[in-house]
Amino acid sequence: MDSDTADRLAGIVASLNEHMDELDSCGLREARQLLSVVKLDLQMRIHGISDDELHALCEVLEQQQYRQLPTNVVAFAPRQRKKKWTG
Repeated sequence: MDSDTADRLAGIVASLNEHMDELDSCGLREARQLLSVVKLDLQMRIHGISDDELHALCEVLEQQQYRQLPTNVVAFAPRQRKKKWTG
């Protein structure tokens, strides 16, 4: 991605942050969450992070969290990785 495109996307991310704050103040949590997904997608594109890399990071974080649970807490197995739909 060229630097001009990355700069433009970074501006959109900054704008999304402001909109997300506004949605919080209005109590529109679900709408804020939708914008946070858009923000994550743009940040991944800016930094060249693939879906596979994000999934690998999530798996590592889940495994670390799973190991840190107190012994008196029932822990569920980490989620399984979804297969990509090729339909």
